Amino acid sequence: MNPQVQRDPYQSADASEASPGPDPFDALIRFLHVINRRRMIVIYAVAAAVCVAVIYFKRIPEQYSSSASLMIRQLSTDPKLETSVAAHGLLSSYKQLLLSDPVLISTVENLQVRPPELAGKTDRSKWPAALRNMLKVSFSSKDNILEASCLSRDPASTVHVLETLTTSSSKFMEDFQHDMSHDLVTRLDGERRELEERLFERERQLLTARKECGDIGVSENSDEPHPLVQRVVELNNELTSVRRRRLEMQAMYSSIVYQIQANADLTQTLQKLASIVGPEALQRIPGQGTTNAATVRELQNELQQMETELTALRRHYGEKHAEIVRRQSLVNAQQKRLTAAQQEMQYQLSVGLRDPRVGKWMLETVQAELTTVQQYEASLQYEFSSAEAQALALSDKLADIRVAEREVATLRQLHESLLNRLSAIDIGQGHGGFRVAVLTEPLTPTRPVYPILSTIIFQFSLAAIALSVGAIYVMDLLDDRLRSPEEVRDQLQLSVLGIIRKLPEAELKESSLYVHSYPQTVQSECFRTLRTSLALSTAETNCIAVTSTEPGEGKTTLTANLATAFAQTGHRTLLIDADMRRPGLTKLFELRAKPGLSDILRAEADIAEECRERIIATDVPLLEMIPCGPRTQNAGLLLSMPALADMIDWAVSEYDQVIVDCPPSLAVSDAAMIGRCVDGTLFLLNPKSTNRRSVLRAVQHLRSMGLNLLGVVVNSMQEEKGSDYGGYGYGYGYGYGSKQAYGEDDEFMDQPEGDNSVDNRADDDGMNSISKAA
Repeated sequence: MNPQVQRDPYQSADASEASPGPDPFDALIRFLHVINRRRMIVIYAVAAAVCVAVIYFKRIPEQYSSSASLMIRQLSTDPKLETSVAAHGLLSSYKQLLLSDPVLISTVENLQVRPPELAGKTDRSKWPAALRNMLKVSFSSKDNILEASCLSRDPASTVHVLETLTTSSSKFMEDFQHDMSHDLVTRLDGERRELEERLFERERQLLTARKECGDIGVSENSDEPHPLVQRVVELNNELTSVRRRRLEMQAMYSSIVYQIQANADLTQTLQKLASIVGPEALQRIPGQGTTNAATVRELQNELQQMETELTALRRHYGEKHAEIVRRQSLVNAQQKRLTAAQQEMQYQLSVGLRDPRVGKWMLETVQAELTTVQQYEASLQYEFSSAEAQALALSDKLADIRVAEREVATLRQLHESLLNRLSAIDIGQGHGGFRVAVLTEPLTPTRPVYPILSTIIFQFSLAAIALSVGAIYVMDLLDDRLRSPEEVRDQLQLSVLGIIRKLPEAELKESSLYVHSYPQTVQSECFRTLRTSLALSTAETNCIAVTSTEPGEGKTTLTANLATAFAQTGHRTLLIDADMRRPGLTKLFELRAKPGLSDILRAEADIAEECRERIIATDVPLLEMIPCGPRTQNAGLLLSMPALADMIDWAVSEYDQVIVDCPPSLAVSDAAMIGRCVDGTLFLLNPKSTNRRSVLRAVQHLRSMGLNLLGVVVNSMQEEKGSDYGGYGYGYGYGYGSKQAYGEDDEFMDQPEGDNSVDNRADDDGMNSISKAA
């Protein structure tokens, strides 16, 4: 016995993991399978394309092609014209020239024999378009090579057209260059004469302006200002310097007056005065250092004379000569005496000067210097004012002269440029600065280039394959069936646990439990294979529920035979008919109106006792069943009660295998409520009776409710040509009636117990066609 497991029927749907999306590679493999299944469409399309290609090849006229190679070179020494961009532009321009209307019209006019494409065309306006359709021009800017080819139905015409085209383009460029050169020379010569007249007039005006200015310092190649302007600048600088000196003298005079009145030390003021009037003035200070100053001056003269004599002796004697050594010692002694005298004189000045005679002398000296500076400033001011007035009168004339000089220089440059351009023009030059050389002469073709049978067949076949594959893709979109186990797995993201073979109808009429009555058949082996798949599953499968998309897919018969397969292995197996709206298992085992699941769910007594009282044994050893019980109007309410989970927990604890037959998932929501109470749900699929959208919607609904989907079982399989399942068919309906809604009254509910007018062995769950496992 299995231990009792507590099951929560209200577990959240978020507990289930989101299954990954389909792999693009798997989608491609699936589509290749579809193409293989419909390969005859591709074969017929390719065969038709080959036939059309052959007919097209027979009807289209042959065309020949000839080509010529031209080298285009730029005749210029300018390095800017040697770049790849310039070469590309040159080749592109010549290509446009070859395909231009004037050149093409000239080519047609010069043809001795016109090609078939131009025969009979007298309208000149149509010639360029017709000839342009025959020509193809390409180029390689890397090698400066231009390739021209001609396509025509006449082999000889291809050569004549290319030769005439080359000649016509060369003549067109020669005529164009000749006319352009003449026009350019005429235009430039007119511009030259007009420019010369303007230049001569402007030079005459410039000469007159110079004469009016006296031609002083005015040079057309000189950037120096006019001498009068230079004088004004110099006078202004000198006047500024003199004014600065006057202000210094005035400040010095005021400072001396203040210091004399305050009997202050005049030493610093005397030193500043020396920097203004010169150091020689200090020798004239009354009563101060006259002897010392003279002594210093005498010592300096003696030292200078001694150094001169020593330098003269060094020209004849070395440094260690006795006379040189004696004279050097005398120079050093004299230098010491001079330094001592200077220090003594500096000391006399540093102790301070407060003698009134010194102050008076300083005032007289500063006053005399100030008077001189003021007289010089007045003279400079007069000269500056006069020169400034003359410069202002001359400035306008000088500006006119500068403008005239620049205009004359510009006119001379333009005149020289025009002369250079005129001298550079070569009227006899051809091709506008480039040369054309024919590298490869066109040759008369011997074989047509179009049509080529192999190429046409390949193109038509390729187009037929593309169209047929597109048609197959559209047909696959419109075909809403799941045609192979791989497609079921990829679309539903579920494993295919088993593929059931169709049961023989004659044997099925004798016994609905086919596995029990015919255990040695291939069909019975399909159910045992499914049982093995469940047993080997990594998930818990002790208690499973079986559901499908819609009624009529064979769910009930599959459930009964799968339970029989489990019982045959020695497992105590319990079948629970939870489809209380249309109880297929109850009909199958002829247990109509027997107490069952509805009574258990409504009972208030102990669940275990209620279950034991309503368990019914079957003809299969170890297989027992709980029927659905009396009909109820609130089946959904009963299945949502906690009693369902308690009952299933008891069943798992008492039996080795529990299988619950659920209603279809799209018809009602009962399967979702039951699926939360079991270990997993087995999803049944009939590819022929169920479309893809319905199956996807049902699986998504079950997943959204948090159900554990163990896998898919594909049923109603028979050997049928073109099927990827190995052939399948169906025909054993669910038993609800095609025009009767799910859950409505039927003959089972209306007839009293014991009425034998209904075939109790008929499988109303649609399993009269169960097919072979792949």
